[in-house]
Amino acid sequence: MTKTKLSQAQVDHIATLSKLVLNQSDQKIGQELSQATNYIQVLNELDVSKISPTSQVNHKHSIFRTDEVKPSFSQKDALSQAPKSFQGFFVTKATIKK
Repeated sequence: MTKTKLSQAQVDHIATLSKLVLNQSDQKIGQELSQATNYIQVLNELDVSKISPTSQVNHKHSIFRTDEVKPSFSQKDALSQAPKSFQGFFVTKATIKK
């Protein structure tokens, strides 16, 4: 197995793809990425030729149920317990700050 050391250009490229801003004090991240790459190389050396590909490890064929239209609450009933509503919609506090 050959050890791989990522270049600073490769680390910068990965940081850009990850939308991370790295500064000079983040040199350790390059070392950690190189270690992860080396670990993946170890996994690539395993002989998996006799192992069949797996897409579902728990042997379930389809975990999703089919959609069915069923009776539900009316809009009035759904909003009846809401602390605040406006023109037929729930009113909540903003979840994203500007």
